[in-house]
Amino acid sequence: MLRTVSHLKPVQVAYQFKNRLIKPKSLRFYKKLNKTRKALKFFELPPCKSVLKYSEKRYIFNFLNLEKQFEITTDWNFQGYGKLWNYNLQYLDFLKQTNVSNELKIALIKDLYQNLWEGDLLLEPYPASLRIMNMIRFLSKSEHHGETELLETYLLAEVNYLSKNLEYHILANHLLENAFALLMGGYFFDQKEWIDRAEKLLEIEMDEQILNDGAHFELSPMYHQIILFRVLEAMAYLPKEEQLYQLLKHKAGLMLSWLATFSFKDGTIAHFNDSCDGIAFETPKLLEMGKGLGVEPKSGHILKESGYRKFEINDFELVTDVHGISPDYQPGHAHADTFSFCLNYKGKPIVVDPGISTYNISSRRDWERSTSAHNTLTINDKNSAEVWAGFRVGRRPDVSIIDENNMFIQVTHNGFSNQKINVLRKFNVNNDFIEIEDFLDFNTQIPKATIHFHFHPDVEIKQTNESLFQIGTGLKIEFIGDSEVELFEYDYCIGFNRLTKAKKITVTLFTNSIKTIIRK
Repeated sequence: MLRTVSHLKPVQVAYQFKNRLIKPKSLRFYKKLNKTRKALKFFELPPCKSVLKYSEKRYIFNFLNLEKQFEITTDWNFQGYGKLWNYNLQYLDFLKQTNVSNELKIALIKDLYQNLWEGDLLLEPYPASLRIMNMIRFLSKSEHHGETELLETYLLAEVNYLSKNLEYHILANHLLENAFALLMGGYFFDQKEWIDRAEKLLEIEMDEQILNDGAHFELSPMYHQIILFRVLEAMAYLPKEEQLYQLLKHKAGLMLSWLATFSFKDGTIAHFNDSCDGIAFETPKLLEMGKGLGVEPKSGHILKESGYRKFEINDFELVTDVHGISPDYQPGHAHADTFSFCLNYKGKPIVVDPGISTYNISSRRDWERSTSAHNTLTINDKNSAEVWAGFRVGRRPDVSIIDENNMFIQVTHNGFSNQKINVLRKFNVNNDFIEIEDFLDFNTQIPKATIHFHFHPDVEIKQTNESLFQIGTGLKIEFIGDSEVELFEYDYCIGFNRLTKAKKITVTLFTNSIKTIIRK
């Protein structure tokens, strides 16, 4: 634990103590008087997938591919599927559905907020932030005669609560979500104090959290997409003459450029760190939103500070992770995946990151964050970073780039220095083949070193000899060096709580180096 806590910022530690000492209050405590409200303008969102079905006093909610039915009334405290599912229940995403009547939406809103008002449901800043933004979108779209005053009383109290409970104990994307919700609430209720505070916070956090190459600093492509949408959404209602609008426009350009470069030609993303499909708006939709606001990605954008590298030569698209753990003080969404890579060939995924299927603390969560769940090397079955307890990281690697150009990169890390071993990996991408070389630097007896390769479920693997495999219909993979090569099945994530079988190759080294060649 000390190796984890030592990386925290003092403000995180202080607010952790504060939050534990102060008993949470109900929403009633934050009631505030205000007669001003102003509908905001938003761009139209694509049709929302149905998260709510209703029939004969039965409420059927489906989040994260798990369905729960409530009879007569909704249990907003339901924890049977874990905290993230309950958060999704509280977000009120069903307000975006067109196949749910306004009467039903308002009834559910009133029920949830009554629970918050009386203290039967605990107020928390993160679900409050997403709920606030959903509510303002809903209330800005149409008048709800006879109910508007009550709904706005609840919403005003919740924004007031959020203004006093920003997530300084977590920081990172949570604090950005808080700031965007506070900004939207300030403009909706014409509260200058909230606007000023949100603008100041966003100016600080956007400069820190968006790296110079445009990546969000938690280095999860999925969270990058989530935060990029928030930036574009704010630009839609902000006055163009505002300084914040200009800052967000600049950051949006960087973020779109990074995402367009990082994404594969088919618009998909490699699932590095905590990433999967079905949560954020996909790259093509975000590019379309940006274009509608007059922001487009720049061609020839280079990935640098994020520690990702993208090689595109003929039919090959390879993305590799040559960074360590980021950010140092909030690595909750980081994996022990240093030097992992993903490969598309002729627009189809071949070598993939298995992705994530759960945030619940479990053996599955541990495996999905582990080094052996990525396309890189483990030593004595240990991780290159000390990931633990679902969202914690203790010991972490230092990464050095030795040399690189547009077809080659050579990198080293010391993530196994506690075993007195350093690792060096080279990628060489050519017209007809990809060459990956792995070297171990150690002064002890030869360790158990294993390299892992995970393939997409659609990829068929046929073994030709001890070290040569046919992968798919157009590629071969060959391992050159003294080693034992084995073919296994593994569970690939196709979304939260959805797994399917796929193939995996492991290569156990009997020497200090090996060469992997993927060729046509």
